[in-house]
Amino acid sequence: MRVLRICRYGGFSPDTRVSGITYASPPLSRIGIIIFARGTEHMAASHKLKADGFLANEHACVSYLFRKRWPWGFTCPFCGEVQKDIAPAYVVVCRYCRKQTSITAHTLMHGSKNSLMAWMQVARQFCLQSRGISARELQQLMGLSCYQTAWIWLQKIRRAAALAESAPCCGIVFFDIVSLPVVTAADKTTPDIGIALELKNCKETKKRVKFVVLETRSAEALTAAAKILIQPNTALMVRERDWPLRECLQESYLCGQPSVEQLEQGRLLLQETETWLATVFRGAIDSRYLQSYLDEFSFRCNTSFWTDRLAVLDHLLTGLVAFSARIGKTRQHQRDNEGRRV
Repeated sequence: MRVLRICRYGGFSPDTRVSGITYASPPLSRIGIIIFARGTEHMAASHKLKADGFLANEHACVSYLFRKRWPWGFTCPFCGEVQKDIAPAYVVVCRYCRKQTSITAHTLMHGSKNSLMAWMQVARQFCLQSRGISARELQQLMGLSCYQTAWIWLQKIRRAAALAESAPCCGIVFFDIVSLPVVTAADKTTPDIGIALELKNCKETKKRVKFVVLETRSAEALTAAAKILIQPNTALMVRERDWPLRECLQESYLCGQPSVEQLEQGRLLLQETETWLATVFRGAIDSRYLQSYLDEFSFRCNTSFWTDRLAVLDHLLTGLVAFSARIGKTRQHQRDNEGRRV
């Protein structure tokens, strides 16, 4: 194994003594594992991609996540310049503003001390467990000594799932406000949640669903929930009991009354959600984190019909490397405070 150095323009140089960040791994030419098609969101099944391939070593993960985050070439977050000819590397130096950027900067992996291989393995375990996975199970599968580490890690993966499935529902959507019976570690609560379910033909199973936990049932809160879950100018099916809500929604949606079959679809979805929460978490739910659990269920429900499970993993990693505005603002706030202290 040779020691590669990142050249001033981002490429790998195995022999030169250029001052840079040392990175030990096999040459990039030996990684010929993943073929990236621009404009596509999922891995091409025709290349018979193997998960053990792009999880083989740290450099394979760097190569994959680099192209996953910048499919059209490295884009500097500081000056905005696109540099298509920069080779994949964990840390890249912009040739225009000379600032460094890492693959994990301003993502859910920002500041993590775990290797990229570890992140990919956790994401893989998350996708392989079709029924869901708890922090205790993840701790056992990954051989972690601390339960809290597994819990925090899993919360970030759930956040990645939410980012990957951030697209709102569209087409014909059933929108409902229900009370979800949840058995927590302390007691039994019934928080209000908003449900958006895409309605297809009866024989169609490829439906998308999204959830949001509500603090109140006020008209403002319900309208905000609908805007989060549903794309504007969508045909919205609302129960007759919620017709007063239609006055707030008619400006953005085409409201109608759901049929008996559509109401039954909503009832079955709620029943499946309750069963899933009770089965996976066994009454150990903290209602403060109910939204993240519902995000996981939504991700699993929306990808359950995908035949290629590696495509599901690829979809999840889209959210993992997505720019997180919250992290970016936090880091900027910290830099501003440091500047004021100086």
